Amino acid sequence: MITSIQEVYEVLSGLHHPLAQKWLGHDLIKKTIAVSYDYWVEDTNIPMTLDEFVLQYLDHAEYLGEMFADD
Repeated sequence: MITSIQEVYEVLSGLHHPLAQKWLGHDLIKKTIAVSYDYWVEDTNIPMTLDEFVLQYLDHAEYLGEMFADD
């Protein structure tokens, strides 16, 4: 499975979160989330949808580094 930045974009665009709106225009963030999700699915047996995965990123953005931070 290869998750696209378009799929991440679609999830982010459906969320009413200030960071989601910021991340919509940031291709590197969307690519990072997509690749991380692919590794998550491949490496764990813990079921999680892309929507849930993106929400985890949003909930823990302060721990993910400056690129993900809310300015």
